[in-house]
Parts: sequence; structure tokens; C-alpha cells
Amino acid sequence: MPERLLAIDVGTTSTRAAVLDLDGSVIGLAAAPIRSMTPAPGRVEQDAERVWTDTRRAIGAALTAAGLAMGDIAAIGVTTQRASAVVWDRVTGKPLAPMVVWSDLRGAGRAGELGQAGFMVAPQQSATKLEALVGSVKPRPGRLAWGNIDSFIIFKLTGGVSHVSDRSQAWPSGYLSFPDLGWNARLIDHQNLDGAMFPTLVDTWGPIGVTSKALFGAEVPITADVADQQAALMAHGDAPGTAKITWGTSAMFDLATGSAFTFPGPTIPPLLVSSTGGDTRWCVEGMILSAGSALDWLRETCGLGGHARFSALAASVEDPGGAAFLPALQGLGAPHGDPTRRGRIAGLTSAVGRGHLARAGLEGLAFRARELVDQAYALTGATSPGYLGVDGGLTTSPLFLQVLADLTGRPVRRHATPEATLLGAALCAGRGAGLLNDGDVANLNRLEQPVVPRLSADEAESRFAAWREAVYA
Repeated sequence: MPERLLAIDVGTTSTRAAVLDLDGSVIGLAAAPIRSMTPAPGRVEQDAERVWTDTRRAIGAALTAAGLAMGDIAAIGVTTQRASAVVWDRVTGKPLAPMVVWSDLRGAGRAGELGQAGFMVAPQQSATKLEALVGSVKPRPGRLAWGNIDSFIIFKLTGGVSHVSDRSQAWPSGYLSFPDLGWNARLIDHQNLDGAMFPTLVDTWGPIGVTSKALFGAEVPITADVADQQAALMAHGDAPGTAKITWGTSAMFDLATGSAFTFPGPTIPPLLVSSTGGDTRWCVEGMILSAGSALDWLRETCGLGGHARFSALAASVEDPGGAAFLPALQGLGAPHGDPTRRGRIAGLTSAVGRGHLARAGLEGLAFRARELVDQAYALTGATSPGYLGVDGGLTTSPLFLQVLADLTGRPVRRHATPEATLLGAALCAGRGAGLLNDGDVANLNRLEQPVVPRLSADEAESRFAAWREAVYA
């Protein structure tokens, strides 16, 4: 029997596929960019059919890189961006309109109306946008299907047989009811939507469907469907108190709360991590809206060079020389939740040079992480494992890891597998196929040696207070 796993990760800016061994080793990896369109201010759309075409191409390239065919794969795990909305014709399999991406804000007004009607939803959730999306198309009777991009990708993988979604994907849509974790019939009726167009809810891991032999030359079991940030968290381990930050364009912080449903506040909401066989696991999540994107802006606007030059500049000084940077180019995310707040560079003097600005950029991200992590642990009462897990593109910088440890006052441990989201999807697929058990998965939550703080707690606190005074004054 084959013992290789295929993980598919459809994100906001790229779609990726990886072939992994059961020991978590990546033996084939491929990616393709995803283009977003902004037809009007606040609107963000993607071509779901193009996303599928590029995903299929990435699958083929990953298999080729591994020297394998689809028939050599034991199981497939799918992980995707969350809270986007695709509507398609279930007979032709063709999208009926552009996919509305999670960051699209066309539902902001509708969110307020639904709130007044007793439905607590956020503007980013699909529940605020689906009515308008469905109203913009003219499907044939009984043929309309909708779902997050995970549902559409699985529908395509199976040749139109499986129209499904798991609860980690369904929860961010705003349509999952609590505590029964089924589709919210009251909200669906309130919006006058057809319940038949909703995907069937399935366990996070277990039998979900099989790939189309006509498309891929083999029927391979799809045994996992999990949202992307939850997949990355599971790569770090989902024991209560475990936390990770995935550092990319934005930075996503997730803190596992186990079987406990905890609601610290609207900016650090609860998310469903996984639900299998009635065992449901939760976390809370907060977002630093501008992370890598803020550093890119700083590099380009202030002429700080490419990534290597920027890192060298930041390493050339011991501190920012009094400069302070607030990375809030798209408003201020958790724990503040202030969309009107703008980014800021403060403390400029004639003594501040390019190295100081680069250092201020890294420290700004670290201080934002400190705000979020401290608040989440305080509000949930969770017990920290004694370190902060990290993954993502920014964590390839040893200097950033040291700055993060110094200014959060916590040892930082980078995941040994850079592709943590893909690994999490593969681990779920292995569980669903019966190839991995809980012990196996725990052994694959491999983290590198901790980067320990070099600053004293008092000095880190003093610098944090000074930064806050500078950027929030």
C-alpha cells in the first residue's frame, strides 16, 4: 500500500501542493500564484476556475518533483483560506460569478443589519455577502452550489461527486450554529436561501471522497479538509495552551483551548480547530493585519533594499535609535480592532539612519505580537507551554526570531518544517486514512531549539512601554 501523502494548500496569494512521507518529510513541492482583482474599493475577488486550474497544475508538478504518480499517493488532505465564497453550477462545475475573498468588505453594512436581527457575524464572513452573490447569478433550478474554496476544490477533485466542507472551514463562514455545529437553519431562512445549495458537513479527517480517475488516472482517498490556520496550529500541536504565529503578509496568532469554547472578545474570537467523531477542538485567534506587507512597504518607501540588505541594515545597530514603527497599514488588528488606526513612524531625529529604521520595523512587529499574545493568555487563562511557536516566511530571519524573543519575553521556537500549513493538512490526511495515530502526530510536531530572550524582563518591559508611548500618543 502507498504511504505517501498529498497536501493541497489554497491560500489567498498562492496555491501549493506537497508530497510528504509519513515522517513529515517533504519530497515534492510546487506552487502557483493566485491573482486577486479589486473591481471597486473594498472589493476583492478571484477567479475560482483559474484557482482550480493552477491547483491541478501544482499537484502535477509536486508529483513530478517527487518522482511519483497519483496512484502512488495513499491519501489527500486539503487546506484552504477561509470565509471566501464561491457559487457554481453543480452540473457543469463552472463558477457562476467571481469568488468573493474573505478580505472583501462589501458585507460591512449587511453585518450590521444581521446583528440587529440577532445574528452575530463579522463583515469578513461569507454570511454577510452570500445573499448578494447569489442574487447576482441566474442558475438553473436545483443546480446552484456554494461553498468556501475548499468545497469547490474538493468538488473538482472528485469530478463533481463530493460537495462537502468540514466544520473548521464552515465556522468562519458565519453559517454554523452553536452548540449543535450544524448549518444555522434560522439564518438561512432569514436570508431566504436554499439549504440544498449548502455543502454536506463532514469530519475534519476521515472518508470524504475520492479523486476522479478520469482526471487523475487513479482514485485516491481524500481524507482531510481543514482550514489553513488551524492546520498550521495542528502542525505545532493542539494541546491546550499551545500557541503559534504564522508570519506572512499578515500574522495569524492561534492559541489552542482544547475542548473548551472560550470567547475572550470580538478581536480574539473562538475558532473551531477540528471536529471528528464528535470530538471538537477549539482555539482563539487574533490577526496582525500588516506584518510582511508592512516591512515590504518600509523597504520600498525608505529605500532599504531587498530582504538581505534590509536584514543587514537591521543587524548593523543594537536598537532603533529612538525611532518607533507601528505596522498598521490596513488598520490595527487584534487585540485593538481599530480599522481607523494608521501606521506610524515616530521618534525621528537627524541621528536616525537606515539601520535604525529597519530595526524599528522588526521591533514594531515584535511589540504587536507581545500585545496580542499577552492579551490572549490573560483573557483565556490558558497555561503557556513556556515558548511561542512560529512559522512562515519572516521566520527564516534569525535576527527577527531573536528580536521577537527579546521583546515578547518568551522563548521562540520555529517549526522544523517551513511548510507548517501543508504539514498540518498531511497529518490530518494520515489520521483520516488510518496511517497515523495521535502519538505519531505528536512526534511530528517537531520544533527547532528555542531562541531565548537576551534582554532582562525589566528592560523588555521598559522598551515596550516606550514604544507604546511613541506610536499611540
